Amino acid sequence: MVAVYFKRGSSAPRKRRSSRATPAEHTAYFEQVFAELRLHPEKIAIVRHNIAEFQAQPYLKKGLHTAIDRLLLVFEDDNDIELLYRQVMSDDIGQRVRRYPLIFKGIISIDSNAV
Repeated sequence: MVAVYFKRGSSAPRKRRSSRATPAEHTAYFEQVFAELRLHPEKIAIVRHNIAEFQAQPYLKKGLHTAIDRLLLVFEDDNDIELLYRQVMSDDIGQRVRRYPLIFKGIISIDSNAV
């Protein structure tokens, strides 16, 4: 049986939200981040540091807290960058993580010449 949702105060059914696709510029940013992590695996420490900074904040959004918890589950196993890439780019777990690109702040160094 299909669930039908109604707008409040009317008998007209409301539209269901469609899942939003990640914009291309965000996907490109994450591709750059993981390309840099593949070249310099020691930068995974920056991601761990950013996560620790977010966890130290007393009032976190529920979505950010969930994203951090899911990333910590990936880090719990080991520092496998390919596993992290698959999780971040996946449609289930990664959708929430990609909403918070500041978790990966400091991975890509911006040169003054590249503007």
